[in-house]
Amino acid sequence: MGIVGKDSGSAVVPKDEKAAEQTKKERFEDLKERIGMYKPMWDKNGIIQFKNECIAILQRRLGAQVEFIIAFEDLTREGYRLMAIDESGGNSGAYFYFQKMEYVK
Repeated sequence: MGIVGKDSGSAVVPKDEKAAEQTKKERFEDLKERIGMYKPMWDKNGIIQFKNECIAILQRRLGAQVEFIIAFEDLTREGYRLMAIDESGGNSGAYFYFQKMEYVK
């Protein structure tokens, strides 16, 4: 599976191993460059763990059910839709992953 071009929607398949490694390196470098934009929005101890214009992540914890309900409702009213639930958090509770529907194609 190749990288999907932003404009054309077609897959770009590397022709050889060296090109594939270069593509991986470029993706990783791109991720590293954007960490500074995302990290300030991350609240690892909050009900709303992360939220931007495209996605939101809520954490449901023991003793904070009402806060979770309010945050869930707010996201729904803002046009986010629940896409996945991760209940593997153990004592830290469950994580709820939302996407704003205008970004889902």
